[in-house]
Amino acid sequence: MQSGAEDAASAKRRAVADALLQAALSGGASVQGHTVVDKSVVTADLLIVRPVGRVLRHQVLSLTQAGGTWTAVIEAVVGAGVSGQCERRRNLKVTVYAPLIRVRPDAPAWSEPLAMEVAKMLVRRLEAHPAIRMVRVTDREMPRISKAREAFDYETLTRGSTRMGEGEHGFIPVVVMDVGGAGARPELRMDLEMVLIAADSTESRQAIRRSVPLPAVSPLGRLAVAIEPDRRQLAARLTEGIEAEMDALLDIETCRPVTANLAVAGGRIEAPVGRDHGLTRGSIAFTADADHSTEMLEVVEIGAKRVVLRPLDPGRGAKSFAGRPVRFVETGL
Repeated sequence: MQSGAEDAASAKRRAVADALLQAALSGGASVQGHTVVDKSVVTADLLIVRPVGRVLRHQVLSLTQAGGTWTAVIEAVVGAGVSGQCERRRNLKVTVYAPLIRVRPDAPAWSEPLAMEVAKMLVRRLEAHPAIRMVRVTDREMPRISKAREAFDYETLTRGSTRMGEGEHGFIPVVVMDVGGAGARPELRMDLEMVLIAADSTESRQAIRRSVPLPAVSPLGRLAVAIEPDRRQLAARLTEGIEAEMDALLDIETCRPVTANLAVAGGRIEAPVGRDHGLTRGSIAFTADADHSTEMLEVVEIGAKRVVLRPLDPGRGAKSFAGRPVRFVETGL
């Protein structure tokens, strides 16, 4: 319902949000009841309804107004996962951490420089992706200690913190070079893993294995293998298609909805994400926790790194949303 002329945009978003929820519910719903009875009197009765499917893509077909009521008709694709195709990608703010490189002792001498070049290739590809916003590239490992312990960490105190901010991601390339095979025709193996870690510790990984035969072992043994006429060709064969694999990982990750945990202060509901992450004034947040029914919130204020939300159900108090995870969907309005 529209409460006034100034509420028209909000009313339209609420109509689309309700249509999106109905579309998600059409893919199935999880219904869980909880009733508490004390001396034959029902003291608590809770029904939790959550969509099983997720709206992967949608298109608003029509928005019509009758009096103070807006009606939205949408066409939606509902599924259980991420399709890799989406009408609007989110932005990822990424910190690149030191690569993890392991080279076995019997690998050719040029294996370690090749592993470093592969790591640099991935960083260049990451930087070129249109949905990636680089925060920093550091030669330090991703911090594994708590914020409290960082206050007493010598490297942090002398060089500053490289901890990811809320809503950001870390990227770690992992490259392992090994020699396998038997007899006079050994092979060089490269195991590559591209790791994207969100600030909430969730991870997305893409693993690749490549192997190429090395030139025959010389009388001096494997350490004398391969200098050299074949070196560039071997490197090209090991790295063929790696940039496309990186693009595929990023396309899937940037197609995932923006997620965040809500905080409540002074009666305001806030989330540590904003325009830098691809959100707009037309974004709608859906609660995504397992032990509550799905509820919707709209954006009332948006900044680069933070949004202020309000429940679409005016009867829901702000306190009930504290700490709850939400998933954002772009309405296009």
